[in-house]
Amino acid sequence: MNSKTSLLLAVLLVLTTGVRATPFGVALSPAHRIPTALPAVPAEARAIPRPATFREVPGRGLLIRTWVNGAGPFSFAIDTGAGATLLSTRVVDEGHVQIRNGRGTSIAGLSGVSVSATAATIRSLAIGDSENYLPARGVAMITNGLPRDIDGVLDPTESFAPLGYVIDIPRQELSAFESQELPLRIDQQPAEGAVVPWLRESHGRRPFVQLDNGDRALLDTGSNLGLAIKDRDPGSRTVSGYAVRDVGGGKVSARRARPTTVAIGALTLRNIPTDMISGAEADAPVLLGLSALRPFRLRFDPVHRLIEITPGTQPRSRN
Repeated sequence: MNSKTSLLLAVLLVLTTGVRATPFGVALSPAHRIPTALPAVPAEARAIPRPATFREVPGRGLLIRTWVNGAGPFSFAIDTGAGATLLSTRVVDEGHVQIRNGRGTSIAGLSGVSVSATAATIRSLAIGDSENYLPARGVAMITNGLPRDIDGVLDPTESFAPLGYVIDIPRQELSAFESQELPLRIDQQPAEGAVVPWLRESHGRRPFVQLDNGDRALLDTGSNLGLAIKDRDPGSRTVSGYAVRDVGGGKVSARRARPTTVAIGALTLRNIPTDMISGAEADAPVLLGLSALRPFRLRFDPVHRLIEITPGTQPRSRN
């Protein structure tokens, strides 16, 4: 290993070539992780942020207006699989973000190709409007691996800590809640959804769930894939195929296969889009991306390590 700290991003920064565009996503799977989590503001100084709306942009995912150190607005992608806050150099310059002293870091995507990154300290994060502050702040990562029209990546697990949060995809709303006051409970199951354990890796807090086939799947709102699994038969006939470029600039191959039905606890996901990935790192996780999660409201309780997945409802038209 060289003198730089290595941080492996098992991810789909997904600038595609082929049949359709797929947005990037960041699913951190660190080999030697540096402390990228944002330390929480003390409880007495913490307020629950107001709900903020986001928009879904084809080829880029769920984008939300974000302010860093009072500067903005910037366009950040909401990515539950990231494991860290990522900043572009534009955000660093305009937000006067302080670069931390110390060794550099290399980050890599699904392909294993790496790009350099630098740790930085941010004083404040706000979403929706410039005064709607998130409770966490501190260390973020600067990278030049993001698309030009994406200013950063927001992982709600890190940026809302220690609060719980809700991503209501049909209503396009990101909100927070106090887990101690409104906890999820495994013995209180919703009528049309499921509350399931929030499985974690030993080195991070990314949200994994257990599928009925025994796989652990990462809930990854930063990827437009459906159920993404390793391709064990790359010669099979495909519905469509495409190339995926990741955050490190490398490329993996993917193909859309037949839809799959899987269950998460009591919730059955029927005929979800299924993507077969080849050329990825050996330890790349199974993903449940945006194409599978789009109909749902996702509620994450980090204190009790539970996740609620329920069908969402479309907001009523103003007309």
